[in-house]
Amino acid sequence: MLSKEKWKRFLHDKKWFLLTLIPAAALLWCCFVYIDMTQTPLKSLDISPASDPASWRFTLADGTEVSPQGDNLLLPPDTILYCSRDLSHLELSLTSTAILTMNRFGCDAAVLSDGKLLADPSLRYHPAEGRFDPGSQPAMYSDIVTLGSASELTLALSYPEGMASIYQLPSLALYSDLTSYQSQAMAATAQDALPAGVLLAAALFLAGLFFFQLYHNKADISLLLLSLLALSFGLERTVSYGAYGIWFLQSPLVLVGLQMLPLALSLWALWYHLAGRVRKWGVLLPSLGSLSMIIGLVWRLIDNQGGAAWTNLLLSRLLPLALLVSLLLCAHQARRGIAYYRHYFLLGGVLLLLFVLCILFSLAGDGFLWSYVCSLWEDTRMLHSFFFLTRLANHLLLLIFFLLAVYDFVQSIVRRNSELQLLTVQNRYALEHAAYLRRSLDETYAMRHEILHHMNALSALCQEGDLQRAYQYVEHFTGQIRRAPGRYTDHPLINALVSYCQLQAQKLNASFQASVQVPQHIGIVDADLAVLLSNMIDNALHAVASLPDPQKRSIQLKVEIFENAGLFVSCTNSFSGGLQRNEQGDFLSPRRREGHGQGIKAMRRVAEEYNSVLIIETQENLFHVKSYLYFKKDASRANG
Repeated sequence: MLSKEKWKRFLHDKKWFLLTLIPAAALLWCCFVYIDMTQTPLKSLDISPASDPASWRFTLADGTEVSPQGDNLLLPPDTILYCSRDLSHLELSLTSTAILTMNRFGCDAAVLSDGKLLADPSLRYHPAEGRFDPGSQPAMYSDIVTLGSASELTLALSYPEGMASIYQLPSLALYSDLTSYQSQAMAATAQDALPAGVLLAAALFLAGLFFFQLYHNKADISLLLLSLLALSFGLERTVSYGAYGIWFLQSPLVLVGLQMLPLALSLWALWYHLAGRVRKWGVLLPSLGSLSMIIGLVWRLIDNQGGAAWTNLLLSRLLPLALLVSLLLCAHQARRGIAYYRHYFLLGGVLLLLFVLCILFSLAGDGFLWSYVCSLWEDTRMLHSFFFLTRLANHLLLLIFFLLAVYDFVQSIVRRNSELQLLTVQNRYALEHAAYLRRSLDETYAMRHEILHHMNALSALCQEGDLQRAYQYVEHFTGQIRRAPGRYTDHPLINALVSYCQLQAQKLNASFQASVQVPQHIGIVDADLAVLLSNMIDNALHAVASLPDPQKRSIQLKVEIFENAGLFVSCTNSFSGGLQRNEQGDFLSPRRREGHGQGIKAMRRVAEEYNSVLIIETQENLFHVKSYLYFKKDASRANG
């Protein structure tokens, strides 16, 4: 459990991230609403006489009312029946472009609006005489009529063979305007076109990432696999449309191949991120699966009946079983700590949880998702095949793969940005200390010039015999030398850095102790050494400068060779106030502005570069940081 302080720290560090979740959630909600709008037709109203006979009035040509007896409405042949309904109190608001659709079977029909003839689909109705011309036997027709904002609707119907039930009456659907009617046709195609478009966009995005990495000589073949996987799902959904214009898509071989391709590619995508012996032997699953698919397609080409039995077995049993075994291997890799599959199953669990929540919300609403799951399970039981469930699992796998690919891409950008920040810090410290070395060299030349003048002055005093003034002059000159930075080691960079720390500590009236035992050449690159020591010294000086009492200011440096195998670097300083940590437990710098706040990251990077770790400890009011850097053989030559 996280403590209250950790929660406060987490909320403080992630406040901007948490705030951006609100517009992100709103955008995601808008996307789902848009998808639902494209796949769901707009509201229509069923006003069929069979569904609501009480709202209709049935009369004959002479005005005699006819009342159905239950479902029965007995009429002799060629009888004209008038069905009228009031439209002024409908749930749907009618506009001037309101649409009426009518499906009729075995009857002639005419549509009247407010007593006037609106449409005569049969082309045989005479409104003045109220009759239909005799003609050929009516068949099933679907008629579309612009009804407008009528207050009463009347149907004139003629059944040449008579009728016996109200279910023989035409079915009617009313749409408030042309847009709502068109949404019926759009929704049916959107259910296939929109997912296919999403899959195509995912395929193009993954392919773009692959070529972007290929351009920078860091290609990840798994991105190409995922791109092909998304493309195969898209082709599987759109092949029914392409079959009308592309002849070879009408082949059963193509259809079966597109059904099996996502399974085979999923096996390769799962295998790609395996490691160790599991990866070595796990390649058998995708290899055998791909080979079996090719054999099945060739077999069907030669012997359709025998090949069909083999491909059906592949789809219903063997490939789903191979996918299950691959998932078990991936779970084993996640248990062993492979980072990719740990993220994989964590993300998969989150998606499954969201799917379950969606089903629960669906149960509270229209129950569409629950009905879909039930129908999927019934199809699986009826066909004795797990292929339908496998397709659903494959869609989930593709979604996880896609999200992980995007996550890795974003992480690579963040990692590169962090490396650039560390390089900026390293360059800044290198420039600062190069300037300090130049100043030290200039001061040395100036001191040599001053010593020459001091020697001339002492020589003149000695010649005059004024020994008292000569003694006072020597004392004053000795004090200046003692205040000058000392020489700690033959290593020029370490000596300059430690001397710099001594000078700054003197300016702060801080106690300074240094133990330095380093030869002139060591197996550590000067740039790395400068980053490590410079950050230690800079952080220590900043910490002691914030102490109000000079008596409590102290810095202790220790730089020593240990067993001729590495360099031990340690810095201990006093500090006051509390220290903040991030969610990983790392200390945060109080100077988190541009150019600062990256020191600990830079020191940790240098330690890892030399197969070591950076250890940070606190004890009461002392801050202690240390590391042991193992020598590199070529580092001393690079420094030389």
